Amino acid sequence: MILVAVIACHPGSSQAQSLISSPSFFNPDFEARGTAGSDLLNLQVDTSTQFQNAVPTQTAGNVSWTHTAQGLVQAGLRVDILFIETQIADVSLAAYTATQGNTLVFGRELNVNTLLGGYNALVNGVVSNVVGASAINQWNSVADVSGISLSEGVLYSASFNVATGAGLNLNALSSANFSLLSGGVAIENINSVETLNLLDLIGIGGSTTSIAFEFYAPVGGADELTFVFDADTIANVQLLGGISGNQTVMEFSNFSVAPVPEPGSLALASVGFIMLTRRRRFCRI
Repeated sequence: MILVAVIACHPGSSQAQSLISSPSFFNPDFEARGTAGSDLLNLQVDTSTQFQNAVPTQTAGNVSWTHTAQGLVQAGLRVDILFIETQIADVSLAAYTATQGNTLVFGRELNVNTLLGGYNALVNGVVSNVVGASAINQWNSVADVSGISLSEGVLYSASFNVATGAGLNLNALSSANFSLLSGGVAIENINSVETLNLLDLIGIGGSTTSIAFEFYAPVGGADELTFVFDADTIANVQLLGGISGNQTVMEFSNFSVAPVPEPGSLALASVGFIMLTRRRRFCRI
């Protein structure tokens, strides 16, 4: 009996196969952002439902995403040209939520639309006012995954990486959470907590943290799961820092759902059919 030979015959046999992986999970690519109005004269700050932009659910394969972004600051700039009042710029800073490639991003987008050149100083002043305005931002992304098979009583892990924007002051976030549901019912992780408070787990701005939500499949198993990611800022959004374009507030990546090997299962998987008889053919090393 040669243990090494047996392992060589079954490479990777001890690794649990992922039921859901990032390439299929963060698909399709699309986004939601606060929608700016037009023809403004003065700075407007509005986080009401009027500016809450929920994109219709987008589906690819067996994954359906619904994104919601709330929080918008905007201003318009007009000047008199030949005694005619003319709008020369629109400036907006809007929260956005998006799945992009292998990531889910919560961010803010600064959009400066200059309609007439030669007024850079005035436009820069409006941009500074917009960036410096305080507004509560909210992000929410929900992924419904169907067509999977989770066995009753088996321990699974929903794992992912989460990072905050470089230099971000975490005090700007009032909450950041991850939760999991099946059939509309919340699932507890192994620590009997239905919602993970990510602010208690993630590091300082710019660092990446690995998160694992371990749970037992419910009675009867499950063929669909709902994953919820959300975050909010406090009123003093200036703590998010300066912005000259798009700003990433939080980014989720490397998502996976896979069964968790029970204690000792790795050794058992490696041993496998170690009880080889002389009549069976040995592996070649």
